[in-house]
Parts: sequence; structure tokens; C-alpha cells
Amino acid sequence: MNTNLFYGTRSNVVEVVDIEREIASWMRHYRQYVVVFRSDDYLPAVKLGLSAYLRGQAFDDCLDELEQSYLRVRGSSRLDWYEAQPVARAAWTRLMEQQTGKGARRPAEQCGLDNAA
Repeated sequence: MNTNLFYGTRSNVVEVVDIEREIASWMRHYRQYVVVFRSDDYLPAVKLGLSAYLRGQAFDDCLDELEQSYLRVRGSSRLDWYEAQPVARAAWTRLMEQQTGKGARRPAEQCGLDNAA
């Protein structure tokens, strides 16, 4: 069994997600758009979005819970919740789009970073 695979239950269907692949995708693309932060600054928000998706939570329905979780897990990330929340949402959305067959955009495009300096 691949230890990088995580299983979520969004409905009666069990979904398999390669978390390492998702994180690697984010780490490959983030620097093209925002050079102010390090990849480690984004990682807690990305993981939080992925985790919310795998637990079957609708992103908007759990914003308060996600904010509290972020404050606990952010570690040395320089992003405050208002900077991290769009990244977490984009990670959640990317998985949702992949699982529903809507296709996936690059991670930075999903959180509005495609025009950032």
C-alpha cells in the first residue's frame, strides 16, 4: 500500500488522494506568483484545505473551525488566517475539481495569485 495515499469519505464513495503529490504541486507553482513568502509559509494552509476536503466538509460551512485549526497548526508560517484562508480554499477546491472531473487549474490560479507580483 502506498503510504502517501489518504482516504476520505465525502459521501458513500471512498476517495483516494495522494497528499504528497498535491503538496508537491503547490510547492512547484507558488513561487511563480508570490515571492514574499516561503513554501513553508503556505504548507499549513494547504494541508488544512486538503484535510477539510478529505473529512467531507464543505469549505464555507467550517470556516470558524478551520480558522481555529490554522491558529493551532500554523507553526512558524508568516501567513495570518486572512492570507492563509484563500490558499486553504484553493487546495480544497483543487481536490473537489479533480474528484468531480472538472479539471484542475494550477494551485496559484485557484487562490487568485495568478496576477500577484
